[in-house]
Amino acid sequence: MTGLRAAALVVVAMVLAGCAARPPVVPDEPWQVRSEALAAVDEWEARGRLSLTSPDDSLQGSFEWRQRPDWVEIRFRGPVGVGGLFIYGPPERLTAIGRDGERTELGDPEVDLARVFGFGLPVSSLSYWLLGMADGRYRHDFVFDEFGRPDRLAQRGWQLHYTGWRELGGALLPRRVDLAGEGLSIRVVLDRWSPGLDAP
Repeated sequence: MTGLRAAALVVVAMVLAGCAARPPVVPDEPWQVRSEALAAVDEWEARGRLSLTSPDDSLQGSFEWRQRPDWVEIRFRGPVGVGGLFIYGPPERLTAIGRDGERTELGDPEVDLARVFGFGLPVSSLSYWLLGMADGRYRHDFVFDEFGRPDRLAQRGWQLHYTGWRELGGALLPRRVDLAGEGLSIRVVLDRWSPGLDAP
């Protein structure tokens, strides 16, 4: 796995808000109210697992992600012997360092990744999608389950399926999200979020 190819995987992790702990419960407030509360959380740390499958490759591993209003740090670790990747910097200008020490600037992740790999990743929308929210800048179509939780979301040519939920500090967050679009399949399993919603 090359450092640049791993970068595509970790940029996906960059926009996660991971989580863990107890079985899901039925939301006790309208979904719009819940979404607005989560959108206000701007400092957190997340851990989880993810995999990305394209026509030419398949990658999987674990990630750790630290998010602050003006700084991001993401570490990706692949299977033993595959190596890892570190991404850091202000959100508008990230730097990726591969196992070999090569540095790659990701000034505009969506544009840069499409140029390097030949396929696009909707990284600017994933921070909404992986919290169970639509990106308000684009048209979308939600399908909710019998408990009023998002089950499927269609937006920007991508199809999302939410396959589990967990309660953290009174908030309901996705446990696993499957995404398909642009010749890619992405699976994200969200294991932990701290501080804020999850106790340290």
